[in-house]
Amino acid sequence: MTLIALMSVTVISLVVWLIVLFLSVTDGIEKSWLEKLTSLHAPVRITPTQDYFSSYHYLVDTISQKAHYTPRTLGEKIGQGILYNPSTDEAVPSFWPPSQNPDPVKVAHEILSSLNLSFQDFEMSGAMLRLQLTRPSQNGGVTHQFLSQASYLTSFPDQSPKISQLLLPPDGDSLQTLSVHRIKEKLVLPVLDSKERGVVVAKQLKDSGVRIGDQGWLSYPAATAGALQEQRLPIFVAGFYDPGVLSVGNKCILAPTDVVHLINTTSQVEHFDKTSSMGFSIWLNDIKSSQTVAALLQQRFKEAKIDNYWNITTYHQFDFAKDLLQQFQSDRYLFTLIGLVILLVACSNIISLLVILVSDKKKEIGILQAIGASRKSIALIFGGVGAFLGLISGLIGVGAALLTLQNLDTLIKLLSFIQGHAAFNATFYGNSLPHTLSYPALVFVLIVTPLLSLIAGLIPAWKACQMSPAAILRSE
Repeated sequence: MTLIALMSVTVISLVVWLIVLFLSVTDGIEKSWLEKLTSLHAPVRITPTQDYFSSYHYLVDTISQKAHYTPRTLGEKIGQGILYNPSTDEAVPSFWPPSQNPDPVKVAHEILSSLNLSFQDFEMSGAMLRLQLTRPSQNGGVTHQFLSQASYLTSFPDQSPKISQLLLPPDGDSLQTLSVHRIKEKLVLPVLDSKERGVVVAKQLKDSGVRIGDQGWLSYPAATAGALQEQRLPIFVAGFYDPGVLSVGNKCILAPTDVVHLINTTSQVEHFDKTSSMGFSIWLNDIKSSQTVAALLQQRFKEAKIDNYWNITTYHQFDFAKDLLQQFQSDRYLFTLIGLVILLVACSNIISLLVILVSDKKKEIGILQAIGASRKSIALIFGGVGAFLGLISGLIGVGAALLTLQNLDTLIKLLSFIQGHAAFNATFYGNSLPHTLSYPALVFVLIVTPLLSLIAGLIPAWKACQMSPAAILRSE
């Protein structure tokens, strides 16, 4: 009997160990990916609608001399206001919407400031990145190689409270003047005397041999007086960042806002839908509150009568991340269901154990019933035994999972050594797997395991309470 009980506890403990370990790792991977996503792109974004691009406050820059007849960034509009001068600039076309509407940019800025949110305006564009890799050769000279990549550009999010966590530390031989550095607690991109601007590229380029200080340019087509010509903006690599598992992240460059805006306003190629090429990024301490904050902003914008100018989205709705988020959720549900089925099979071992126990304890059951014990109490005894075995098995499995998580890196190194290559792809899983116990997984096994064990014990318990005490005692 003891051996059977030990085997049942061992099987259930092994299943609980695997479930907790697997769900903890997958939950950690998802949290790590979400942290990288929201650190760079923010959990809440506010982007203009087509109504904004058709409004007076956007179009007026195109007839303003002080605005250089070019739409300005949202940050410039906040700081400078309307630059149109009716006495020197051309007349406002009669078919334009009226100007007495509330300024949607300034009002949005005031609402965000009143809520004490950490936010920053952003802009996105695209260009061809071309880097010249100058390296010393074996004969004492130098070699020149070129690396080209069609890339997306986005404003460097220096206001993000977690952007520094995405930046890779510079190599020991990297010059401080060429790297992203802090000035008064703010990260800044360096500028060389030659007016070359520093940019931050994905870490995959570092794996391809790119180093901090490598120079090159951003190439894009722009209209000139004669024809469409290639324009080049000189840049150099000032750092690397970890984009996470998004494939588009490998092609995304973090550049100064004015560089992105210049390409946006002069390039003849539109890389993004206009309504998603600019906006406000809002960072939160807890990304779980993103939908609550988005609903509050929507209400405030509606009260201020500017809601038709802005779209408010959370990271759940980002086009470049939505499919992956849904896949994470589907995988979590699938793995939980599979774990539940395996756990149910493991807990069914308790049925055999308790059936044997009922047969061995017939005399005791008969005596209890003879002295007045109710059938319900007899059933509860055997059902409680099943639940107790499930709880003990769950605690043992959780303890084993905790021990495994604490030594996960060592186990992975051993597995990689046995395979002869890395056990897990660093692009997807990161430099190391998460080793933090998942609270939802812990709650799941500590509730479900005793519950399933209790249910498994009900069959022998029902058999025990149906036994006649007279028949039991006569047979004994």
